Amino acid sequence: MAIFLTFYKVLLENESMHQFKRFFLIAALVSSFIIPSIVFTEYIEIEPSDVSTQVLAIEQNIENQNIAKEVAQSPLNWSLALWTIYGIGVVGFGFRFIRHLIQLWSRIRNNPKLKQNSITNVLLKQQLPPHTFFNFIFLNKHKFETKSIPNSVLLHEETHALQKHSLDVLLIEFLQVIFWFNPVLYFFKKSIKLNHEFLADSAVLKNNEDQLNYQHTLLSYLSNGNYNVHQSVGIANAINYSSIKKRFIIMKKQTSKKGFLIRSLLLLPLLAIMLYGFRQKNIIAHKTIKDIKKEKFISETHVYSLNGEWLNEENELEILKITEENENLLWGNNQGLILKFEKINGQFYYSEFNKEKILVETNLKEKTILVNGKKFIRKENSLRNQLNGIWLNEQNNTKIIVSEYDIYMVFDLLEGDKKTVRYYPKKRFNSYYFTYGYEDWSFKIENNKLVDSRGNHYTRLEENQTESKINQYNSLARKYNSIPIAERNIPLNDLKTLEAIYSSMSETQKKKAHPFPECLPKKQQETATKTQMADYNILAKKYNTMISKGGNIRIMKSDVDKLTNIYEIMSDEQKISAQPFPDFPEPPPAPNAPFIHREEKSDIPPPPSPNVKKGDISNIPPPPTPPSPLDYVISMAKKGATFLYEDKKISSDKAIELLKKNKDLNIESREKNGKAEVRITKEPVTIE
Repeated sequence: MAIFLTFYKVLLENESMHQFKRFFLIAALVSSFIIPSIVFTEYIEIEPSDVSTQVLAIEQNIENQNIAKEVAQSPLNWSLALWTIYGIGVVGFGFRFIRHLIQLWSRIRNNPKLKQNSITNVLLKQQLPPHTFFNFIFLNKHKFETKSIPNSVLLHEETHALQKHSLDVLLIEFLQVIFWFNPVLYFFKKSIKLNHEFLADSAVLKNNEDQLNYQHTLLSYLSNGNYNVHQSVGIANAINYSSIKKRFIIMKKQTSKKGFLIRSLLLLPLLAIMLYGFRQKNIIAHKTIKDIKKEKFISETHVYSLNGEWLNEENELEILKITEENENLLWGNNQGLILKFEKINGQFYYSEFNKEKILVETNLKEKTILVNGKKFIRKENSLRNQLNGIWLNEQNNTKIIVSEYDIYMVFDLLEGDKKTVRYYPKKRFNSYYFTYGYEDWSFKIENNKLVDSRGNHYTRLEENQTESKINQYNSLARKYNSIPIAERNIPLNDLKTLEAIYSSMSETQKKKAHPFPECLPKKQQETATKTQMADYNILAKKYNTMISKGGNIRIMKSDVDKLTNIYEIMSDEQKISAQPFPDFPEPPPAPNAPFIHREEKSDIPPPPSPNVKKGDISNIPPPPTPPSPLDYVISMAKKGATFLYEDKKISSDKAIELLKKNKDLNIESREKNGKAEVRITKEPVTIE
């Protein structure tokens, strides 16, 4: 925008090509907003690059994200502060713009008008200089009727009206409201209005008006003092004293056709420079298959790889399971609460049902995510995952079996082969602790060994799966992963073997093993989705646990319906791998309600009446004491009731005063036309 304005000031403003200058100024304004939005796409070929280079690029990007995150977490919300300042500016300038429009409309509506062809003269009582807004020319009534306004001045204002200069002014005024902070717009506005004066002056001189006489008319008609006393409206076209000198200079100047052509041609390199310097550039690289595979491998460990199991970092008891629906949509289950994760512009946002979307804050360095104000860590990176397994202290022949029970950690202590005690420890900082006897015991990992708070060291006794089983799994997984997923069909026996071995692997073994071979669902067969399977397994496990413990359980009908609906659409393979369907007990029959025929007496005994022996104090509370007439009138006065004394209307203060002086007065309250009415009388109140 500044470049366009500089070009105009240097090469165009002092020339007499006014129509061209008007077009240039408007086109420059519009182009200033269009050019930055233009996008040029460039396709380039890249050479295969090393994985290390890609890793470095990703790490640099993550580092930049962390810096941006630190800035975003500053105590002062700079974004809110800047938007507040911008909003105040828009409101202020918008109010000024609307106020000017109202002023002009008020002058048009409240003053006499005289229409001449397409021009309407609005005759004002105020001593204002002539000014124009669209087809309305505002003139002083006395001067117009006495014909003291020169014809050249009238022609000047008619030119503003006929050439629709108000359209240009409204455009720049509107842009000034939105972009009030841009100082270049103020200079554009001044240049546009000055060029309007050049156009009007040119039209007057072309009407055989003597140039010298016209200049004398302007000087005599509008002095500097007069202009300062009688200001017009900013959005109207009016004679401006400050521009008189420059206008006189331009009146005498004539631009040759050659000069006009040269300046017109100079616009082409200017436009090319603007397009090259301020357009957006989008580079799309063609990658080799090798590079794509490497990039995919890198992206699997990217900060936004959310699918998997996460644990609340604080206690490692709250489990968040995120399953992948597609590349841009994930579903999460957190303590029975369904969360939807959507990828928007490279970042994930979560929402509960149709609630507000909230950014998922990620930290690759710490391998954590922040969801709903809670920090979660990947289960495989958690302390509880490191503790899982069988540990042995050879000195005292003590075994510790660390496993999971539902969402809890379980510590089974064995002396030899005899189980002595079971504990459900809690996480505290970087260790798990429980009370053993009268002491607190804590356990943590040091140098791949389990260490308790007494300094005893335990060595991991065995992994969850033997080496032979791992080799069997890897052989099958390698075989089926080599087949394209669209053509992959795993026999049921092999699938059961893969699932059985994989489910019993430790997290360390899973990391070292081949990825589990997935299969696309059969299109012709309606099966449960991953989200539905996750919901079913959570509910089924919950009720199966309740039923196994025995006792009274509370079964929700909505849960039973949900389990039934999902189980019915499961494939055979899904049913095998899923939790067993809960064996719900039959609900008890509803009791029959007593039926009593008309005019029959009920055999239901009435409630026992209170039996108070002589001399005993009854526990039945007495009825509440009714309010006094004075208290009642005060309360009704607060509710806005109408008061009458001997059928004459009185104020609430008068009513209160009467009752204070005479406690024997009677009151009657009723509702009339939806409003409370209180009658005060000396006579007793009768109830009809």
